[in-house]
Amino acid sequence: MKQLLRALLVCALFVHPFFVSAQKPIEGSWSNTQGDVSTWILVTDQIVSLTQFETNSHKLLATYGGTYRVKGKELEIQQEWNSQDSLQVGQLKKLIFQRKKRQIQVEQQVFTQMDQGEAGKMKGAWIIVGNFSGDVLSRRSNPFFPRRTMKIHTGNAFQWIAYNVQSKQFFGTGGGFYSTQGNTYTEEIVFFTKASSSIGKKLPFEFQIQDGIWRHKGQKSTGGPMDEAWSRRELLDHK
Repeated sequence: MKQLLRALLVCALFVHPFFVSAQKPIEGSWSNTQGDVSTWILVTDQIVSLTQFETNSHKLLATYGGTYRVKGKELEIQQEWNSQDSLQVGQLKKLIFQRKKRQIQVEQQVFTQMDQGEAGKMKGAWIIVGNFSGDVLSRRSNPFFPRRTMKIHTGNAFQWIAYNVQSKQFFGTGGGFYSTQGNTYTEEIVFFTKASSSIGKKLPFEFQIQDGIWRHKGQKSTGGPMDEAWSRRELLDHK
């Protein structure tokens, strides 16, 4: 009986290779460059974001994303934000999808993995929940709805997005690469909607995660101090 089951499993793997590969996690950061346009796809366990920007000027062209699932040969995205078309917010977007070792194909574009190694303790989606004054946390009354500021991290890439899930407004975004060492979290900004002067900057911050709160303290890219409190999205999603 065991030999029969083993044989059936081998046959199933041979006949349906894409079904098996599609079940593998697609978490990570992925990139594609065509001419002067770069496209990044960042994927956490909950959220996917697709962002296009000009390679040389780093000017943002478009970003959209939300929660997702891989279903057969499709990547289904329940859109929470869309910088170009607010009417798409709340709509399900389906993209033809395939996974190939260290690459993924979305529609007609092939994306190469940017992440190197496993993601660290920042991996996932975070929502800003308040600010510190000294060591006292002042919480926002409802940080998850309707206005939401979210930051997502893969192994080495990040993006923050500010949007309103009720009015469907998109307020801004920025992203790039990050690293952590000891109590220092460093961001290297690759694209940013608010100030082009911030692009290319490497910004070190103090960081600490305690009791489910990430304390994010340092100087803003545009100048001035910041001392923010962030919580993992899954802790707020069902409140």
